[in-house]
Amino acid sequence: MKKCIAIIGASVLAAWTAAAADVPKGGVFLGYEYVRFNPGGIVPDFSANGGGGQFIYNVNGWLGAVVDVGAVHNGDLSGFHLDSTFVNFIGGPRFSIRRSKRFVPYFQALFGGVYSTSSAQIGVFPISTPASVLPVLPSDVPITARLNASETKFAMTAGGGLDIKVGKHMMFRPIAVDYYLTKLGNGPINGADDHQNNLRYSAGVTFLFGGEKPTPHVAQAPPPPRTKTCPDGRVVNADATCPKLDITLGVNATSQEVCQGDTTPVMATLPNGANATSYAWSVNGEPVSQGPNFTFGTADRQPGTYKVAVTANGNNFNPVSAETTITVKEYQPPTGTAQANPAQIRAGEKSDLTASFQGQCGGAIQAPTFEASEGSVQGSQFDSTGVQFDTSNRAEQRKTITITAKAADNRSVGTATTSVEVIKSAGAIRLPDVLFPANSARVNNCGKRILLEQLLAYVERDPTGTVVLVGHVSADEKGADLAQQRAMNAAAVITAGTGVCLSVPQAQVQISAPGSDQMGVGFEAGFCQASVGKGPADTIDARRVEVWFVPTGGALPSSVSNAQSASALSVSGLGCPK
Repeated sequence: MKKCIAIIGASVLAAWTAAAADVPKGGVFLGYEYVRFNPGGIVPDFSANGGGGQFIYNVNGWLGAVVDVGAVHNGDLSGFHLDSTFVNFIGGPRFSIRRSKRFVPYFQALFGGVYSTSSAQIGVFPISTPASVLPVLPSDVPITARLNASETKFAMTAGGGLDIKVGKHMMFRPIAVDYYLTKLGNGPINGADDHQNNLRYSAGVTFLFGGEKPTPHVAQAPPPPRTKTCPDGRVVNADATCPKLDITLGVNATSQEVCQGDTTPVMATLPNGANATSYAWSVNGEPVSQGPNFTFGTADRQPGTYKVAVTANGNNFNPVSAETTITVKEYQPPTGTAQANPAQIRAGEKSDLTASFQGQCGGAIQAPTFEASEGSVQGSQFDSTGVQFDTSNRAEQRKTITITAKAADNRSVGTATTSVEVIKSAGAIRLPDVLFPANSARVNNCGKRILLEQLLAYVERDPTGTVVLVGHVSADEKGADLAQQRAMNAAAVITAGTGVCLSVPQAQVQISAPGSDQMGVGFEAGFCQASVGKGPADTIDARRVEVWFVPTGGALPSSVSNAQSASALSVSGLGCPK
């Protein structure tokens, strides 16, 4: 049976070799081409004739490569005075069927481009055209004009043909038919369509070269000796014993790092062809297991690095060992840091909170939560609205609020803290009003005592504080700017810097003059009411300048509007009022 198989195989091989030797290496085709063009739309189908050539290279008996170059021409398109020439340059694979030595059908698909050039008659000038228009031509000669255009676009063919062998180096091709696709522009008449589905027919002669060589005589070889291949690739006599191999043993742990209480499988791997008869496992030199696989456990093992080794023995390889390391990690509860942004806010403002925690061997750490020693927390934002301050203290107050972040893993909860400083701005301080006689803007001595003595004490304690002066008039007083003038005179007393006047910087003095509108601010006469004479209480209350001192960082009284700096007004020109 084996001899029959060998004879059949040799016969098939010889036939294949002979067939391959009969295939020419290449060929050159020259022939006639006819193309039926189908532009589509209103342009009618038309025919074009010409010639072309091909270069064929045969990779083997059924597969080849073809380069196709050809040109066709049409002299006149249905009376449109249009002549066109089309040149194709395409290439691609060819599949031949060589069941017969004489008749060889083939199929092919070629891709490339097409170059088109056209010339069209666009008009005729009449014989009567004035000589001024065509001065160089005789008046009795009709004149025509032509428009030339050309373009290069994508083209492909798909089809087949039949070659008939007529000699050792020649084949006749009676027919070849291809679907011929071109993507030439059809012009504005046919819209955006630029596909032409054409038909190409060709016929001609192919000249062959190469590939035909005489079949050499093959002497009958004696049967080969009986051998076998050993696992290491060496070939020895079939009755010989293969030598043992030197192999590489692999060892891999599913996880190189494990937590206390966990386990990880460890596997030994041998190369193909190696069969082990025994395995011996050890941990830090201490024997622990037999077999190709081993489960490393962490029970009763302290955190640290352990060396896991394995030795394998087999009949077809020499003993071999390999090792890997596994790290046992101890549990670490979540620890981290917390941040508040911004870390300093005004009372009533909010601050965004973030925290980052790390742990080990406790599983996934949950998102942090936040608590505040005072105020409130909504999600990850601290709200200082509820922070309490001393209401009797008009100066600026500061309070540090502790923010605690908490995050939990599967075993415990970790904490981290940060702080937010909450600042309550200083409140404006009300001094007694400076009072004026009716229709007067002069600051009397009682008013000066308020400005030069009582106000001075606040300015000395807080030199960068702000003085606010608000001028008023009663409804029965005359003068549209009387309220403004009263406030400016009071400002001159504390800014002139000469005589008895103070030297408060004008930039720290704000002036407002709402006039008869008292802005809801009550009367604060102090000890000066008698200094402006007697009169109805409502008019005395209205003829005044409110005096406020705002500590550094504090806000202006809510009743004050449209205030201007004294440095922006003509206070300097008033000097020190007498």
